[in-house]
Amino acid sequence: MNRSGRTNQVLYFARLNLKQCEDVDTLQEKQMLEETVLHHLYTSVMSLASELVAQYNLSPFVDLAELLARESLPSELQELAMAKSESTSWLYNLLKQHQRMLLSGLSENSVNSGLISSQSDYSSLFANYLNEIENFVQRMRLHYQEN
Repeated sequence: MNRSGRTNQVLYFARLNLKQCEDVDTLQEKQMLEETVLHHLYTSVMSLASELVAQYNLSPFVDLAELLARESLPSELQELAMAKSESTSWLYNLLKQHQRMLLSGLSENSVNSGLISSQSDYSSLFANYLNEIENFVQRMRLHYQEN
């Protein structure tokens, strides 16, 4: 599978799992699906970054922070770097939620982080992240196809 195909695939998985969140009966099932969605959203960002690295023949990366800290990045990666550093951006908050999930899970009472107000907000929050990523992917692909 090519890199853009992989990005599309994980975005599709995120969308499928979001849709399933609407139909679950238990809080535990919903939590499982929400964590799965968040994992796919994180993976889509990593896949997108990999797609851009390949498109511009940049050296490979392991860590997103290292990649986005590099000098002379193409405009698409500069935009991601800005989003990563802006505390109100989708990427900053997605990465923060992902890190929190890895350390304590989404169900912990650590929602006082200011990112969300209740358990029921995760699906809509993640749907917003998904829309932001999909919009960015479309803009990015149009830009590098023009070059």
